[in-house]
Amino acid sequence: MAKKSPLFYQTDSRKTIQLGDGLVMRWSTTADTDHIALLLGQAFRWLSVGDPLPDDRIPDDNQFVRAAARRLLSGKSSLMKEYDYALVEDRNRGEGKNPVVACVSLQRHEGYYGCVNLTFGHPELIATDPEYRNKGLIRRLIQEMIHPESEARGDVIQFIPGILHFYRQFGYEYSMLLAAGAKIDNTDSLPALGKDQAEPYTLRTATQADIPFLLSLGTSRHLQMHATVGLHYTQEYWQYTVHDTIVDKQHRFDDERNTQIIVDATTGEDVGFAIMSHFFFGPRVEALAVKDGVAYMDLVYPVFRQLSRLAKERMALYDREREEIKAKETKDPKISLSEKIDKVTVAISTAAPAPAPAPFTLAIALHPGHPARVLLDANVTPATTPGGLHLYTRIASYPKFLQTVTPELERRLAASPLAGMTGLLRCDFFRKVEGCSGRGIEVVLEKGKIQKVSDWAKPPNEETLAEKLQWKKEGKSVQVFLAAFPPLVFSNLVMGRLTLEELLNVYGDVAVPEAATRLLLNTLFPKVDHHMDVLYW
Repeated sequence: MAKKSPLFYQTDSRKTIQLGDGLVMRWSTTADTDHIALLLGQAFRWLSVGDPLPDDRIPDDNQFVRAAARRLLSGKSSLMKEYDYALVEDRNRGEGKNPVVACVSLQRHEGYYGCVNLTFGHPELIATDPEYRNKGLIRRLIQEMIHPESEARGDVIQFIPGILHFYRQFGYEYSMLLAAGAKIDNTDSLPALGKDQAEPYTLRTATQADIPFLLSLGTSRHLQMHATVGLHYTQEYWQYTVHDTIVDKQHRFDDERNTQIIVDATTGEDVGFAIMSHFFFGPRVEALAVKDGVAYMDLVYPVFRQLSRLAKERMALYDREREEIKAKETKDPKISLSEKIDKVTVAISTAAPAPAPAPFTLAIALHPGHPARVLLDANVTPATTPGGLHLYTRIASYPKFLQTVTPELERRLAASPLAGMTGLLRCDFFRKVEGCSGRGIEVVLEKGKIQKVSDWAKPPNEETLAEKLQWKKEGKSVQVFLAAFPPLVFSNLVMGRLTLEELLNVYGDVAVPEAATRLLLNTLFPKVDHHMDVLYW
């Protein structure tokens, strides 16, 4: 068996660039950790993740993001290494000011497109100091550092869950989705355990020793993802989330993920697992898998009752931790202990009765077809945005991407009425834009196999006529399938976010005049589900 190449490494494309006026663009080291964390905490202070935002003042630095930055630069993250932050340093900046003034991390994921495994590049946690905005620093970091390094590693696609509209200028188009999920509005609505009864399935926190078991069940089939495009739960993911972030915990936000092993209470056998996240979307069940032959009908309520209890306990701990920090911050050393007690006594005696606790909500990221989601149907409220969170996607070279996923495209052809077909598929993109290698593509198909994919530009009508006459002279009968898409819109079709019919209805400049071409495009690029579990920095 060939040795697996490392997911993270530094390629020869890396460089240090002098920008002038003391600004240097370079890659990070562990020595940059505090400076990057400080910049990110300030830049993301308005992000409503982690501590709740105050409504009467400008928020403090975002502690959730600062903690994430330290984890990402620890060298143990499953998403990147300590050398994978591209940054701009101002070496002339005054003493006491943060020298790191802009930064972009390059994360990387192992994933799949149908039957093909591939890697996704993922620029993330991007920030600029307010004094340095509108100078093009992020543009240069992305275009001269992040994209070249990602492509040198072999990533044929990148994605970003980021600021609305902003990343379009770098060649990104919304063409993938994070699962919309659903929620149990009130976990008290779950059927209660009968009096004097014990749960038939119990939960225990996963440890490093459970990683082989988690890997064996962490497959798309066992997870019931129903997704054609998605990310794998890898050895590195499990090591990071069930061990490293727990053992190395330095901050109250360092345990974002909680993986629980499901145990048959009668036999003591481990039969499945559930992944919960805590802070990014609030308490949420991200994934659930069980062994073959284990009945979901028997375990779904026991498991969700216990997951709900664990989530409540974790959020209560988080609330206590937050209140302890607030108490320390508001401590007044100028008054005596007896005066402090008097103040607290008065506050308690004059306080209004405590309101009834709000219903506890548990979000669920499982696919609507997942057995647990189906069985919980009466307790679940669907998401208000059925499509889910949109992800920017960048496919810099459609030829490279389609060549990479050729086995999946040929599999789709073989299972269709077009099996064994021969012809040319030509798609016109009107013009070349940032984030796209050409003005169109040509796919050469022969007997159901993709022989070649290349950039193509629609020629003048005279050249098209000359080509047809030459084929006729040579005795060739070539079937040409023609289509047109505005720049980057083709990504929506390739990634399965929208059907061809939906694109035709939305875009007046999508043109597919022939029924045969519509059949071919629908066969190659059907609408599919995505499973992009990425927000566990």
